[in-house]
Amino acid sequence: MEKEYLTMGKLEGKVAIITGAGRGLGKQIAIRFAEEGAKISICARSLDRLADTEEKCRQAGAEVFCCVCDVTKISDMEAYVAATAAHFGGIDILYNNAMATTCGRKPFESHTQEDFDAFYQSGLMGSFHMMRLCFPWLKKSGHGKVICIGSGAGVEGQDGLAAYGAIKEATRAMARTAAREWGKYNINVNTINPGAITDFYYEELAQLPEEERDPVKLGFNPTTIGRFGDAYEDIAPVAVFLASEDSRHITGQTIMAEGGVTMIP
Repeated sequence: MEKEYLTMGKLEGKVAIITGAGRGLGKQIAIRFAEEGAKISICARSLDRLADTEEKCRQAGAEVFCCVCDVTKISDMEAYVAATAAHFGGIDILYNNAMATTCGRKPFESHTQEDFDAFYQSGLMGSFHMMRLCFPWLKKSGHGKVICIGSGAGVEGQDGLAAYGAIKEATRAMARTAAREWGKYNINVNTINPGAITDFYYEELAQLPEEERDPVKLGFNPTTIGRFGDAYEDIAPVAVFLASEDSRHITGQTIMAEGGVTMIP
């Protein structure tokens, strides 16, 4: 008699918070987590931004909780984390995605204090407070996972991205410290440096004349594998791995999911 095997997703039953899930990478991560069986908690600065993400996660069979949360406001984050924990009974995974996009590429000397402050508050401090607030629940889960987002802008020192790159590197450093301190609680903390085109960038490309629809013009560097990454196909599976028990022996690391861009001199 043949055995029957029950197929389960890698994140079956886990409660995952994804910040900034209204579009871009956060949206695709939320959808992929839902497909892997996670219970999804998503936030953005307005509920309208979350409508499509929520629908696609529900279509994947996930229970979804949506909340308005501005990650530059501590009170918003406190309310969001508390509401998520109350709704699901706990928190197992935190995916720190939200970060303001306040300025495009511009020379170092043209950057302002306001540029740094906006990235600092939304990117670094937003991630810090979400980690701090989720910590008791991650500890209680016994298998907590935190994923932060870095960038080649910091690793490579990309032109025109002084403020953005600096804050992304600070986030990586913070994640490594948390990984060292929280390892005793069986909490894994890692960073993904993603290189992928999202729906947001496709929309940007669509506004350009056809002959100018080159991702390089939007800041994407050539890859060693000859194609640009896709958020859902290339980055989301890495996030699933880091959020699952498959990565239980990996912490304090930065996964360069960018097609080998940093290998190119």
